[in-house]
Amino acid sequence: MVPSNHRSNTSVSVVVLAFNEAQNLPNALDSIKRVLEGRFSEYEVIIVNDGSRDNTGEVAEGLARQDSHLKVVHNPHNMGCGFTFMRGVRAAGCQYVWLIPGDGEIPDDSIAAIADRIGTSDMVIPYVTNFSIRPLSRRIVSWGYTALLNILFWKRLHYYNGPCAFRTDLAKSVPTVNSRGFAFMAPILLRLMKRGHSYVEVGILLQNRRYGRPTISSLWNIFSALRTIARLFWDINLGKYFRKTQETISVTRKETREC
Repeated sequence: MVPSNHRSNTSVSVVVLAFNEAQNLPNALDSIKRVLEGRFSEYEVIIVNDGSRDNTGEVAEGLARQDSHLKVVHNPHNMGCGFTFMRGVRAAGCQYVWLIPGDGEIPDDSIAAIADRIGTSDMVIPYVTNFSIRPLSRRIVSWGYTALLNILFWKRLHYYNGPCAFRTDLAKSVPTVNSRGFAFMAPILLRLMKRGHSYVEVGILLQNRRYGRPTISSLWNIFSALRTIARLFWDINLGKYFRKTQETISVTRKETREC
């Protein structure tokens, strides 16, 4: 059933990240298409195969041959979530662009909850309400990551790593995020918030993936996230003051020479 707040003139590009998801991808795409049908005036699903070592690429191509809404982009080798998502963003042709992982962890009802908010603000930021489904180590990492970002950037977001949706023109305007770890969504969100763009948060439930195991809380990913946060803190909170100081010094030197 199409929701009463449906906007029939809204179109959406869904970017599906897929790395070694050959077994999960068909079910994940079925869920996405069930929700999108009838909700939007137009939609496309862009599957980005991030250099998978299994037959994810072949599975994606086979599915795309059967459905004109699907198209597939292949990375030559594994490039990480940030690069892969931004590649999908660059290929997006609809008004909104929306990340959904290809692991099948987001059930239909949660996909629908996000879809119903697309078009109501510049960004839709989902957060997980049943986080107990995650291993304890991942919960600790996620809580610490979210708390650190909220402290450093004076925010109160519930979550920074969800399947977010953006106005496509805004997503394309941010610098390319090359993080290979899980800290790729926060730079996009925080840069757009800094510019004053609107957002809405929506709670969602997760389900366990059928096949495979995520590795998001590995030590390498944690180190990569901390490096990304440090760079972002400099760019957003400190860089502007450094640039202003440099500009003031340059103006002072110029005035001194003129005198």
